[in-house]
Amino acid sequence: MVHLSTDGIYAPTLEGGLDNGVAAGLAEEIGAAHRELMSKRACGEVGFYDAAGDERLGGHVAAEASRLRLLADDLLVLGIGGSSLGGQALVNALAPGVAMLGSGKVHFVDNVDPGPLARLMEVLRPERCAVLVISKSGGTVETLAQYLIVRKWFFQALGEGEARSRMCFVTDPKRGLLRELSQSEGIRCFDVPPGIGGRFSVLTAVGLLPAAFAGVDVDGVLKGACDMAALVTADDIATNPACRFAAAAVLAQRQMGCQNIVFMPYSDALRTTSAWFVQLWAESLGKRLSRTGEVINAGQTPIPAVGATDQHAQVQLFVEGPRDKLVVLVEVQHAQSQLEIPPELEGRDEVRFLHGRDLSDLLAAERRATRAALLSAGVPVLDLKMSKVSGESLGGLLMLLQAACACAGMLMGINPFDQPGVEAGKRMALGLLGREGFASDADAVIRRESIASASS
Repeated sequence: MVHLSTDGIYAPTLEGGLDNGVAAGLAEEIGAAHRELMSKRACGEVGFYDAAGDERLGGHVAAEASRLRLLADDLLVLGIGGSSLGGQALVNALAPGVAMLGSGKVHFVDNVDPGPLARLMEVLRPERCAVLVISKSGGTVETLAQYLIVRKWFFQALGEGEARSRMCFVTDPKRGLLRELSQSEGIRCFDVPPGIGGRFSVLTAVGLLPAAFAGVDVDGVLKGACDMAALVTADDIATNPACRFAAAAVLAQRQMGCQNIVFMPYSDALRTTSAWFVQLWAESLGKRLSRTGEVINAGQTPIPAVGATDQHAQVQLFVEGPRDKLVVLVEVQHAQSQLEIPPELEGRDEVRFLHGRDLSDLLAAERRATRAALLSAGVPVLDLKMSKVSGESLGGLLMLLQAACACAGMLMGINPFDQPGVEAGKRMALGLLGREGFASDADAVIRRESIASASS
């Protein structure tokens, strides 16, 4: 299970921190935000809380992963944003590096830079590949462009029937091009459940299917998520970890000017989880308008980091730079591997104190020291603690962060489930590419470029 401590935003733990009574003034707001989220959950508008509770999901995902592994050694995952980052977080944490024995190698193609996909098609054998195409809408232009290229490569090498047997889609249950192709061409398809947007979909087939192909125990992930879901949906906001996380983040922003939130796990296995958190927090909370239509330009900029690497990079800024950051430190108590430091160079004082220690002892000391340095400098800290990186603990962590993000959005007075700023750019790109019905969006880009040219 994952444990949260918010002591690091209050005095005396934090130098110059908030008085404990400040949180009491937010209690009514937190309660209202949580009740509204639970109301939206009850009527099906918000579905991520219950995704992991689908008793059939784990079995269906595991069965499809087994089917694909009989056909393929490699899985190409075509998707972008939330359709890719969730799977990456699970695979990189729970099946890092070389694929586990009896499992497959997963390749995430999450951009339309042609280089990575071209190199993959040069080195992979199509007769030993499978393809997973993920798009909530079924019409994500980047993913469809990737799919057209891989589809041709597959069809030419294998023939249409064999190629289709090696494909699988994850998309909307009823609408979109991928759903239509699934029905017309007999391609296997999994649903993104209603009420779950891409960045909240890690605990659906979006994240679980590539993880299962890589050999991850998806049942463990789902169990951890279900256990955490029971906590983050509980009515007692004083003990609800999502409400407490959200309240701390919003208090730090309102009371201490923390316009940035750093997510810093002390575990390389969680490095990609930082990237997943960045998308979740940024796209959910960065909103121009409040839910009542008022211009408020809300948001808190997420910054990815990893300990101890970023102690030699970003921590200098965190400690001595602008006082505008809240740092979330993630402790993993038991490392995935043990690696004792041998008594080499016995005569040197610079290393003698390390002899006989495990490398994880150094990592733990670095985390504790960094935490103390941040707190002494007046930088607020939230602490998350995991016993180890496992399916259950990671499932719990992902569920907690999703719930905290949703609650923080409600506290900020915005809709954490839409992304109008992203949609504007999508429309403009489609217009530039000549899609019918988007000419005015292309004109907007051309006018903006003309202004820039005229002033240069």
